[in-house]
Amino acid sequence: MKGNAAKKIILYIFASTGAVLFLLAVYTMFNGGKSIDNPVILQLIGANTVVTTGLFLLQKIESRYAILEILLDLGYMNAVIVMSGFIFSWYDYVPIWIPIAIVVIIYTLFYLLDIIRVRKDINEINELLKKNKEK
Repeated sequence: MKGNAAKKIILYIFASTGAVLFLLAVYTMFNGGKSIDNPVILQLIGANTVVTTGLFLLQKIESRYAILEILLDLGYMNAVIVMSGFIFSWYDYVPIWIPIAIVVIIYTLFYLLDIIRVRKDINEINELLKKNKEK
């Protein structure tokens, strides 16, 4: 179980970092901004590590209201990213709203992927139950 959780955290870190780099590259391409340097990539991996690890810890906090959990997740992620932006001077190159927008876009994308995965799992379980019932 622990190995599976670690594997999942590493997968989420690199998937979210890749998505951030893609959106940042699109932004800089259309704005003619400075290219992404190696230190920025490492800084993003570090920030995404903090975000992902924190999100896994936040999952232990359950609320009856899904919107509160979503707002807590988004608030935490944006706080980490905004602080990282100040620490690493990202705002010399991009306005502060860009990282916040990227966080919201990526969170929405991952949330939708989770919903699709859960629906797929539910359908598989229902099919197995039908087969078991028929026997």
